[in-house]
Amino acid sequence: MPLGIFYTSNTSDIRISARQASSFAKQVAGDFNPIHDPDNKRFRVPGNLLFALALAYQGVNRQMSFSFAGMLIPHQKQRRIDRQRF
Repeated sequence: MPLGIFYTSNTSDIRISARQASSFAKQVAGDFNPIHDPDNKRFRVPGNLLFALALAYQGVNRQMSFSFAGMLIPHQKQRRIDRQRF
């Protein structure tokens, strides 16, 4: 399944809507945890999607390090990620 249907991007940032993140969690990761339901007050973007995006933008290397500090909570059901962080 193409990753591009689970986010939108432009030259400066990546945006993930709650619906896109929820679809990724259920369709790709098989994660039906209620925290990934778009209408849940405690909604969080799945880490699997963030990891997949990091690999898509940075590629794979023998020595890689990832640090996910905190949870991504979408603002008004959409989350913006600065591309410079990738």
